[in-house]
Amino acid sequence: MTNLTLSHDSRTGGTRRVSRITRTALTAAALLVSATQLTGCFPVMAGAVAGGVTMATDRRPTATQTVDRGLQLEADSTLSSRYNGQARVSVTVFNRKVLLTGEASNDNVKQQVDQYVRGLPNARVVINELEIVNSPSFMTQSQDAYLTSKVKAQLVTAEGVPSNSIKVTTEKSVVYLLGIVTTAEGDRATEVARNTSGVTKVVKAFDYVSDTERARLDQASTSQNPQPDGTVGTPAPVQSVPGVGGPSGAPADATTSGAATSPVSSPVTSPMALPPGRNLP
Repeated sequence: MTNLTLSHDSRTGGTRRVSRITRTALTAAALLVSATQLTGCFPVMAGAVAGGVTMATDRRPTATQTVDRGLQLEADSTLSSRYNGQARVSVTVFNRKVLLTGEASNDNVKQQVDQYVRGLPNARVVINELEIVNSPSFMTQSQDAYLTSKVKAQLVTAEGVPSNSIKVTTEKSVVYLLGIVTTAEGDRATEVARNTSGVTKVVKAFDYVSDTERARLDQASTSQNPQPDGTVGTPAPVQSVPGVGGPSGAPADATTSGAATSPVSSPVTSPMALPPGRNLP
């Protein structure tokens, strides 16, 4: 009887030890998988959080936000169906300002796209940055989406940057910034973007407002504008065009198409002098 009892206890203890080891191993594996997934998804998650904040604190009136969404959906749908195989056009709309990035198979297609978008009744300004080149690979497009998420995450945590009123899009590692900002806010946002690793150049397409107008817009927004802090990254050159930007109430017929660009410099590990550039309208 004694031997039987000891044998039973031994098996029970061994079973418990195996059970504990198994649970520990499974827990460690789960934590490792979770950590890996969270690390990979962080920029996207941060972008999603930023998107949620944007809906609540955008400086654009609600009616303008609705117009922008409708304008983008209409342009995206029409261009993708009408020029399938002839152009890959990414449409970005903010404050009725339409930015076109991507590629067209030839100059005629580029001009057709430009004329169509310019003819949309709600398009206040059209910025045509289409290139006459072959479409980028899926890897390039994935990298651009990743960079957009990284820049958005950096803007959310940057002090004095109204990330809720700035829209970011990336094309072949060139970051475009649209939004309603003061000159100082635009400069800070530009510095944050150009210091994000992987960004080769930053192009500004802001609507600038005075400090008085900024205060009025923030007061009218649906919630307080957050003021986080901290910014990190690797500097990239900034591109601009003389004589653009200006008040958000610019005339409806203002249009820019195919402005010349400066050479792109590779990222460096310390601040670099900015090349002559341009501000988009």
